[in-house]
Amino acid sequence: MKLQRVPYSEKDSVKTEQIQVINGKILNVPVFDFPIDPRENFRRVIERDHPLWVPSVASDFNYCQAGELTGLADLRFDFSNERCVWTDMFGCEWLWEPNSGGSMLRPGGKKVLEDITEWPEKIVWPSLDEDRIRACCEAYMSKPWYHPERMNYFDFGQGCTERLVAVMGGYAEAMMAFAEEPEACRDFMMALSEHHVRMLDAICKYYPVDMILYHDDWGTERDTFFSPAMMEDLVYEPTKLFFDHVREKGIVNNFHTCGKIERFIDYIDELNPDFLQLQARANNLDRLKAEYGDRLGFDAVIRGMDEQETAMNMHAAFDQLGAGGGMVSTVFALGEDALWGGIQELYCYSRERYAES
Repeated sequence: MKLQRVPYSEKDSVKTEQIQVINGKILNVPVFDFPIDPRENFRRVIERDHPLWVPSVASDFNYCQAGELTGLADLRFDFSNERCVWTDMFGCEWLWEPNSGGSMLRPGGKKVLEDITEWPEKIVWPSLDEDRIRACCEAYMSKPWYHPERMNYFDFGQGCTERLVAVMGGYAEAMMAFAEEPEACRDFMMALSEHHVRMLDAICKYYPVDMILYHDDWGTERDTFFSPAMMEDLVYEPTKLFFDHVREKGIVNNFHTCGKIERFIDYIDELNPDFLQLQARANNLDRLKAEYGDRLGFDAVIRGMDEQETAMNMHAAFDQLGAGGGMVSTVFALGEDALWGGIQELYCYSRERYAES
């Protein structure tokens, strides 16, 4: 079976639709003639039950950030090309850096906490006002790029250790708190996960959630930020509290964690997310797929400067992670042509390869 590819230069010859991508831009993508319902195919992906193609966040889901559904300032990618300072829902100050395409804690900015033991008095939990959340969910679902027939996926935001780092003002401060005040760190992260449970429940009342992306960076490209003992004593239980709740609600959990985190893989396996979004250059994905791929799925993050490069990178990602199912893909592309090439090649190439198996 060989599927026809339509070059971006000929996009006007096929049916297209608008989608919202991670930086808030509204772009056009091809509409595929799916042979089965995408929800059924996604079930097959998760259960390793002969999926017909690899789902793309851009073509199989409505994607948004949690802030769009709650009205709370959290992850931000929708800025201009100018540096600027912004404050998130916990009062943490961030500096948007357009050259890197992300935010960092503002150097020299005011810290929410100087001492982690003061968290019960000084942390102000963001309001989960029901009327505001309902209005935000309804507003998002009224957008022309929201497609009600699609599955719904949103970027949940910062997890336990990332939020601890943010309120403490940096990684050095947070890791010192881990060492000096472990009980206070654990108690804060437990309270944070309990807040996240309430937040997810509040959103689910008004937005039909199929999958979330949960962020918690655990390492640099050299190694993890903290030890296995700290994982067991501090991070594991708060993370499990939230992951268990996500699973109980029947929601798919895509876990993003940056860095070389392979020595935590057995803990992740026990935490049982559905997918992992990992740094390919920092981890041995071939080994992880071979040893854990029957129960841990992988979200392949694909980048490319143009249509051809993104398509080529998509081939390599599928060949590494697609066998037997358990794969989804997020395409980060600088332009509409690169996005077009990435998601079209993902759909066509994965369908062709699965048809051969």
